[in-house]
Amino acid sequence: MSDEDKSNDEFPDFKGKPDVEEDGFTTSELGIGIGFVLLAGGFILGLISLLALNGDSNQADFNNNLEQLYLGYLLMFVGILVTTVLGFGGMFKRTLSSFMSQN
Repeated sequence: MSDEDKSNDEFPDFKGKPDVEEDGFTTSELGIGIGFVLLAGGFILGLISLLALNGDSNQADFNNNLEQLYLGYLLMFVGILVTTVLGFGGMFKRTLSSFMSQN
């Protein structure tokens, strides 16, 4: 039996829910945008700090650059966390609550 023998009537078209028309940005989109800016800013700050750590410097500059590197890591972590929680929405929250449950 070939594919040509089957009619297209056996498989009706999928009719999903129509997209919601909204004006402007939603709060989720704004949150994801802020998370992305934090992630990109932390990456750039960390990269600059790593390049500064690569050069020869005194102990005070080294400690300052190391603190900036840790700040870059923190910004990236917060950006990833915000983007993940808002991006995956309920699925991520249900997963966290299942890990936190006492059952």
